Amino acid sequence: MLKKLKTPNTYGRTSRPIVVLSMTIVAIALTACTKKQAQELSPDDEEETVTAANVSYINFAKALFETKCSSCHAAGRGASAKWTFSGYSSVKDNSTRINNAVLITKSMPIGGSLTVKEIELLDAWIKRNTPEN
Repeated sequence: MLKKLKTPNTYGRTSRPIVVLSMTIVAIALTACTKKQAQELSPDDEEETVTAANVSYINFAKALFETKCSSCHAAGRGASAKWTFSGYSSVKDNSTRINNAVLITKSMPIGGSLTVKEIELLDAWIKRNTPEN
């Protein structure tokens, strides 16, 4: 009689991690966000568009002063002797001077400029008596 030789079953041992890994990848791929789901999860465009009717310090002027004015008019900067930007109250207290320098004489910002939209919104904000919110 012939005896069958037993050979070690290495097929099951070496392929098991590969099979588990493959199944995990397939499961992740099947449950991952689709393009449509990703769009649905992204922030909605529910943010209000800033207009002359709703412009405020929070939704427009703060960012404008931080980007266009604070590099020269922040505390300790060269132009801080004339006016120091330090938040809403400093802008509100100096809104007449700001209006004159930016909108009337157009002497500010030095070395930069405002877009037509920025000028329009700044003018509307000042005319609305510089609301904070």
